[in-house]
Amino acid sequence: MTLAERGDLKVVGGDVRSFTLQTGGLDLESTLDGGQAFRWWRASAEDEPSVYDGVIGSAAVRIRETGASPDDIEVMIRSNAAAGDFQDTVADYLGRGTDLSELRARFVADPCIGPAVTGFSGLRLLRQDPWECLVSFICSSTSNIPRIKLNVGSVASELGTRVGPGDADFAFPTAEAVAAAGEQFLRDLGLGFRAKYLAPAAEAVASGDLDLFALREASFEDARASLVQLNGVGEKVADCVLAFSLDKPEAFPVDRHIRRALERWYGLPEKTNNSKASDFARERFGRFGAVAQQYMFHRERLAQRANWGGDHVAHALPEDR
Repeated sequence: MTLAERGDLKVVGGDVRSFTLQTGGLDLESTLDGGQAFRWWRASAEDEPSVYDGVIGSAAVRIRETGASPDDIEVMIRSNAAAGDFQDTVADYLGRGTDLSELRARFVADPCIGPAVTGFSGLRLLRQDPWECLVSFICSSTSNIPRIKLNVGSVASELGTRVGPGDADFAFPTAEAVAAAGEQFLRDLGLGFRAKYLAPAAEAVASGDLDLFALREASFEDARASLVQLNGVGEKVADCVLAFSLDKPEAFPVDRHIRRALERWYGLPEKTNNSKASDFARERFGRFGAVAQQYMFHRERLAQRANWGGDHVAHALPEDR
């Protein structure tokens, strides 16, 4: 199912307004906090329905699973964002165009994706702002999710504009602001060697040498070629930006989790390099590459965590425990 009907905007107190979206069973935790985006923060206990605080565009929002219906989520606007098209903005961000029915039908017998789509049916592919997405995955180089969140959050809070009451409620800074801050400033924020890649990327976007939104209209090959021209942006980072913000459904990022899954489920030779592994997966999954990659990544990550024991075991698929 896709995101569809939306409820009327309601004022619930002060500047806080809310509306309801029908999402076909969107799982907030796996979608918002599973490695696609890095500025969402859980605001509920693990044993309660998921509630996440974050920023979309210039609005601080709280998104919660209502508990009343598995198909609905409530979105609370915690800032003075214009109400007009914002409901559409949120729906687009949360993957309005993600329709899993054809994926399920086509790959029902697939050894990895078939069980994953059934077992994790609430996972969706986000459609993020391309500039924030690019920064996020430049920051992801040789890092982990907590550190990426720290780095991206620091860039936002130090260079962005406050848009809400929370500690992390900042609109993401423009490329111009990041370029003006410069490499040393970014190093001082704790980005380390990533600063030397982020600063020139910001300059390229700020100057117009790289038009990220234009890449949404370009072919996969041309868009990827444009991104990898940036120093420090390899195919994996480029493929993440293509998949999660630039409308390239065939993009298939490869990291250690994905390599392990491709070797385990599809017989990919161990010595295959990441570029060839990505080519292999794009040929297999075609225009479902990006969403298949997320299901594969999610399944493999939870399966590995299940090896740690404890509460992690319950989150993995039964056959992976």
